[in-house]
Amino acid sequence: MKVSVFGLGYVGSVSAGCLAALGHDVIGVDVNPTKVDMINAGQSPVIEAGLHDLIAEGVEAGRIKAITQASQAIIASDVSLICVGTPSADSGNLDLTYVERVCQEIGQALA
Repeated sequence: MKVSVFGLGYVGSVSAGCLAALGHDVIGVDVNPTKVDMINAGQSPVIEAGLHDLIAEGVEAGRIKAITQASQAIIASDVSLICVGTPSADSGNLDLTYVERVCQEIGQALA
């Protein structure tokens, strides 16, 4: 299956590595070009036991790549996971700004 993973922090990077290890083709998407470059170089952008090896193996096998363009990932994937941050707002409530932004980008790509 072709899977796009939006957000390459802890949740997204681990998801991408594990999905690739299971044989899926993964396109990671992040607005941070440093994270994208690290993934494409076979490096983990976060510290998590065993993740560096999963990312490196996935990239070497051609099952993981990372990009900054959401529309390209949507067009090329069968399913998408939204793994962007949901920080607390100043009020203490959940801030869904990043989720909403990704949903808008996905909607535009599908329109």
